[in-house]
Amino acid sequence: MALSILHRSSAPTAGTPVASCGMRGCGVRGCCCADRRQLLNGPNAVTVVRTVASLILVTLAAVQHSWPLLLAAYLTYWVGDSADGCLARWRGQESRFGAVFDVVCDRINCTSCALVLLMFVPAPLPVAVFLFQFVVVDLPLTLLPMRWPVLSPNYFFLVDRLAYTLNWHVVAKVTNTTLLVLLLVFVPDQRVALVAASAVLCIKVFSLVRVLRLRLPADRAHVTPPAAAAVRSAPARA
Repeated sequence: MALSILHRSSAPTAGTPVASCGMRGCGVRGCCCADRRQLLNGPNAVTVVRTVASLILVTLAAVQHSWPLLLAAYLTYWVGDSADGCLARWRGQESRFGAVFDVVCDRINCTSCALVLLMFVPAPLPVAVFLFQFVVVDLPLTLLPMRWPVLSPNYFFLVDRLAYTLNWHVVAKVTNTTLLVLLLVFVPDQRVALVAASAVLCIKVFSLVRVLRLRLPADRAHVTPPAAAAVRSAPARA
């Protein structure tokens, strides 16, 4: 279901709760009006540190052919990716720039780690399917929510619950970046990893098509609170 958006120029109807526009924002958690528009803040600094640290570790892992260093690179990426988002929410410093920056850094870290993983686990086909999914399909999919007035894909449940659940729910995000690694390391049969990577690819393609078919709002300034959206979508009484 497409997101309902307030039109600033339209007058509210009687009995319809309306979000307040202006400097104070509409009060809906996840609305882009809460964007701090800060480039230099704690969460973005964490993103930079974990990206650079993971790249250094994965480079050393490749040079020294070291499993522990590759594991450290993955853990730095995974823990740092969680930490920057948690810090942004805790400090109220979520921003659309930070969301996009985090998405790009995720691809840098995950791609570099996956390529070095091939040195230890020669599984080119599952890794190729994963990288195609993660970089070619999932990258534009994860950037598409920014066409709506939300702070990040983490709030896309305000637009489409199914797409959010399949892609940006915490379980979906953890599965997307860790499942292939765990299967390649602990399951001897690489066909299992290939099937899993292919299944995730199918989900991502389905989600991409679904999000592309959603109707864009006419006004992208604010999100209508759920109560107001329910009133607006309810049939008129005689």
